[in-house]
Amino acid sequence: MNSKYRPPIVAVMGHIDHGKTTLLDRIRNAHVAQKESGGITQHISSYQTEVKLKSGKSGLITFIDTPGHAAFCAMRTRGANLTDLVVLVISATDGVMLQTKECIAQIKKANLPVIIALTKYDLETRQPEMVKGQLVEMDLTPEEYGGQVAIVPVSAKTGAGIDELLELILLNAEIMELKDESESPLEAVVVESKLDTARGPVAAVIVKKGILKLGDQIFTENISGKVKALFDSSGKSIKEAGPSTPVEILGFEKVPYVGAMITNNPLETPHDASLPITNIPTNPDLPHLNVVIKADTEGTLEALKNSLSDDVNLIYTGVGPVNDNDVIAAKTSHAELFAFNVPVSKTIKNLADNEKVPIFESKIIYEIIENIQAQVLKMLDPTIEDTIVGEGTIIAEFKIEKVRIAGIKITKGEMTKGDPVHLMREGKIIKNTQIEGIRQGKDIVEKIKVGHDCGMTFRPYIDFKINDVIIAYKNSK
Repeated sequence: MNSKYRPPIVAVMGHIDHGKTTLLDRIRNAHVAQKESGGITQHISSYQTEVKLKSGKSGLITFIDTPGHAAFCAMRTRGANLTDLVVLVISATDGVMLQTKECIAQIKKANLPVIIALTKYDLETRQPEMVKGQLVEMDLTPEEYGGQVAIVPVSAKTGAGIDELLELILLNAEIMELKDESESPLEAVVVESKLDTARGPVAAVIVKKGILKLGDQIFTENISGKVKALFDSSGKSIKEAGPSTPVEILGFEKVPYVGAMITNNPLETPHDASLPITNIPTNPDLPHLNVVIKADTEGTLEALKNSLSDDVNLIYTGVGPVNDNDVIAAKTSHAELFAFNVPVSKTIKNLADNEKVPIFESKIIYEIIENIQAQVLKMLDPTIEDTIVGEGTIIAEFKIEKVRIAGIKITKGEMTKGDPVHLMREGKIIKNTQIEGIRQGKDIVEKIKVGHDCGMTFRPYIDFKINDVIIAYKNSK
C-alpha cells in the first residue's frame, strides 16, 4: 500500500458462535509477517498485521475484534464509530440471527461499507441461498443479486476463502484512499481501558491522526495524563505510533471511558468516567431496583449497563476495586452492590456486613446480569392480588410497520392505556412494563374490557410469547 495512505481499520462483527474469533485467529496465524503491533487486552483484541497474499498483493490491516453477544452491543457500536470498514461474520449454516440484526442496524447507522464473511462454508449443512435471501430482507443486497454487498464464503477450519477476504479488504482500502494524516494534530480513540493495580490506569487505543509519542501530554474529555509508556502486542516498549496503529498507553490520571477521543489539547466535554451515573426512572410508579456496579474495565462496565432492563436504577458505576465510598453510596440509596471481576478486600466486606449492604461478586458477566434480574423479579413478586385491575392471555402475535404487537384476550377486569403490567409465564412473574397502546380492530382505544380481544404494545419492550399472561394492576397507596 502506498505510504501516503494509512492501513484500513476493520471491525469484525457477528453473532456469537458464528466463527468470528476463529476467523481472526486464522488470519493472524496464517498471515502475520515480520511486523505485528498492537494493543491487545483481555477483553477486546485490536491488532495490526501485515498481509502477504498469493496474488502478490500485500498491505497492513488493523483489526478490531468486537464481541458478538447482545450484551456487548455498546462495544460493537464503539467499533463501528472507529472503523473504516466492517466484516460481518454470518454462519452459512445458521444464517442471520438476532445479534446479526443488531450489527446490521449499527453498520447502517454509522453508514459504513460492509463485507459479508460467510463462515463454516466447509460444512454440508451450509445454506448460502437462505442467508442471501435474509440479507436482501435486511436491505443488504448481494452483488450477484444486483446489489453492492460482497459475500465471501470462508472456512476458518480449512483456510478456504481467507485470501479472497483479505484481498477484498485491501481493494476496498485502495478505493477509499484513506489518507495518512501523520502531520495532523493527534486524534486517537480508546478501545479499552482498565485500572491495573500495579500500573495504574491503562488504555488500549488506536491512533486515527497524527503521531502519539512517548512523553506526550494527552487529554480525553476532562481527564489528562502524560504518556509514560507505549506498548505493542508483544509487550515491547515503543516510542511512537502513527495512524491506524493500536497501542497500549500508561500515564492517564484516571481511567478514560471507552470511545473517548485522545488529543494533545484539552477537550471541553462534560463527561468523566469517574462520575456517578444515575438513571431517572421513566415511570416512578413502577418498582425499580437500585444498584451500584463496579467492573474491571470501561468496556465490560459499558456492556453491563447496556444489558440491564428499565427496572434497574443505576445509582453509581465505576471501574476498579470496590471501596468504602461504593458501600456508603449503596447504603444511602438502599442499593445492592455488584462487583464484576474486581477485588473486594476483607475490610470492605466487613464494612458492607456492618452497613447491611449485600455484595454480589462474579468473574462471569452473565452471572451479574442474571443475578440483577433475579433481584428485580424478587422485587416484582409482590402481593398484587388485591391490586389487580385486569388480566389477559396472549393468544397471537403480529407486526404492523415492523412493530411487534401482542394479540390479547381479556379474561378479567379491564385494562387501560398507561397501566403498569406484569408479564407472567408458567405461573411466574418474569418482567414488568407498561401498556403503550391498545388497538381493537382498526380502532385505537384507551381501554379494553373482559370478554374482548385486542392488539397491545408495551413500553419498555418485553419479549412475550404465546400463552403468556398479562396482569394489569394499580399500586397500593
